[in-house]
Amino acid sequence: MSRRSNRTPVEGSSAGRNEAFELEEQNDRQLEGLSAKVSALHSVSINIHDEVDVQNRLLDGSADTFNRFGTMFDRTRHQLNHTLATANKKFLCYLTLVLIFGVFGLYYFGKTLLSRLFGSHEIPEA
Repeated sequence: MSRRSNRTPVEGSSAGRNEAFELEEQNDRQLEGLSAKVSALHSVSINIHDEVDVQNRLLDGSADTFNRFGTMFDRTRHQLNHTLATANKKFLCYLTLVLIFGVFGLYYFGKTLLSRLFGSHEIPEA
C-alpha cells in the first residue's frame, strides 16, 4: 500500500487525479480480494451446514433405532417374566432340554456339513 498524505489532492492537477485513480484501483483490488474471501467463507459455511444436517439425521435415526430396540427388549423381558410366572416346573425343564439338545444338534450338523464341504483337514477340532 502506498503511504497516504494528509493533504487532499488539488482537483485540477493531473498528479492529484493520478493519485486518486491509483487509490481507487487499489481499493477495487482489495474489494475483489475481500469478495473472493467472503464467497469462500460462504461456501464453507454452506458445506458445514449441510454436513450438520446429515449428522443430525444420522443421530435421529440412531436414537429411533435404540428406542425401538429398548421397546422390543422390554416387551421380551415382560413376556419372559410372564412365561416364567405362569409355567409349571416340568414344562420349563422340557423347554431347557429341548434348547440344549437343539444347540448341540445344530453344532453337530454344522460341523458335519462343513467337514463334508471343505474336507476334515481344514476344520480345527474344538
